Amino acid sequence: MAKKTRTKVNTKRTIITLVAVYVVCHLVYGACSIVDLKLQQRQLAQDLDAAYVTQSELQADLEYMRSEDAIEEIARERLGLVKDGEILIRRAGASQTP
Repeated sequence: MAKKTRTKVNTKRTIITLVAVYVVCHLVYGACSIVDLKLQQRQLAQDLDAAYVTQSELQADLEYMRSEDAIEEIARERLGLVKDGEILIRRAGASQTP
């Protein structure tokens, strides 16, 4: 009879040990997942901040491009236009196409 009791105890102990190992492994995996998600969140927050900076720069460029100064600058540099009474002077050998 002593053998039956010992076998039952070992089986119970083995099952409890396996369940405990499973729970510990699951907790460790969960903790690693949380750490990875925190790192991703931090990286995404940095990317979002960079996108906001880019957006504000582009918004400033857009506002400038809508101004009279920008329109005049583009007309002079790219299109070669001049105001009434002005004379356009180009270097010899300069490309004629804007």
